[in-house]
Amino acid sequence: MSATVEQIKEAIQHTRETRKRVLHRSTDEIIGALAQTARNWIEPASPWRRRAVEQAPASTGFSTQMINEAVTLTFEALTEDAFETLLRREVGDRRQFYGPDLIAHFLAGNVPPPSINSICFGLLLKSANIVKLSAHDPVFPALFVESLREVDAELADCVAVLDWRREETELARAALADADAVIAYGDDDTITELRRLARTDATFLGYGHKLGLALVGREAMTPRALPALAEAATFDASVYDQQGCLSPHAFYVEEGGELSPCEFAAALAGAMAAYQARVPRGQLTVEEAARIAKLRGAYEFRAAADKSVALWAGPASWLVIYEEDPMFTVSCLNRVVFVKPIKHLESAPQFIRPFASNLSTVGITPMNPALSGVNERIETFATELTKLGVNRVCPIGRMQRPPLWWYHDGRPNLAELVR
Repeated sequence: MSATVEQIKEAIQHTRETRKRVLHRSTDEIIGALAQTARNWIEPASPWRRRAVEQAPASTGFSTQMINEAVTLTFEALTEDAFETLLRREVGDRRQFYGPDLIAHFLAGNVPPPSINSICFGLLLKSANIVKLSAHDPVFPALFVESLREVDAELADCVAVLDWRREETELARAALADADAVIAYGDDDTITELRRLARTDATFLGYGHKLGLALVGREAMTPRALPALAEAATFDASVYDQQGCLSPHAFYVEEGGELSPCEFAAALAGAMAAYQARVPRGQLTVEEAARIAKLRGAYEFRAAADKSVALWAGPASWLVIYEEDPMFTVSCLNRVVFVKPIKHLESAPQFIRPFASNLSTVGITPMNPALSGVNERIETFATELTKLGVNRVCPIGRMQRPPLWWYHDGRPNLAELVR
């Protein structure tokens, strides 16, 4: 049931009153409460993990195994050291900063970490927080605040979790009317609309549609390295069923290694089958299933007559498409990935430049401590990617594990909200 304007106003008043009592508390105390709450989730027998696994699949569409994986990925990043590093990098002297009086958080719900992180950032700033849930994930944020209450009830009272339909603009206006800052996640249209509704003097952090890709250097294409590389690539492409902005849509594989790009595609398919057996893909909507079936049919038809195209498919679960056309192709998601050969790694920017403004993360072959020349080449190339507009370059296998302090979409998490 949707919140009412009156409920939103009451929640704002309550969180603001609680914030006054929290302002005197030390940042270390707040960090300790957040980190302890995260530890409570990670425990194998955690009641919070169990409740998420029971409740979240229905709204998120993820399998129970994926929800279990999501709990680990989300909360293992919320440690004392991670919070300390975040504050040190963005704030400096923690005794002399103030956050906004009220932050309005509009959550997307496609993957859990941004929602939980956003709430944590608001609490680190000692702000009052109004959280608008997403229909795609009403479970994780609400459970997180409930679990925080078990550790620190006063801090939890600085957060009000509410829900209403996207089209109920008057409720969004009520939440935004007094908000000194807005943190919003969603598609580009949602971000544009919320920016329009927000106060002109409010700080607005909007995170719209983004995607990822990965690049494999020829040095990694060896019989010894390929199994681990394929497993790492599979993790990045399969976690959250490719729904997040960190998920790779395509893997560019450099030619000239001991093994060919097509052999990488075959190894990737094998690893994706193994991951599917352990962590099944979630339930598809009718529209998602239709898009995948159409794409699969088109590439099966092409592969029958064109040797530059190959296809590996799990039974209604995943799809690996090998295609020699080097132009970047956006996936229809849900574990559908493209593998594209490329003569030289350094030529990749020309094929991805049209999508540069939407690139969040690029995974790249991990550097080898024993190969200084290779490391220099990869490091130089990573620098070129950032000049292109890529916000984050990391090793393949780490795309879905960003540190808490990473600059989401190239922006700091706290610095723009701090006085």
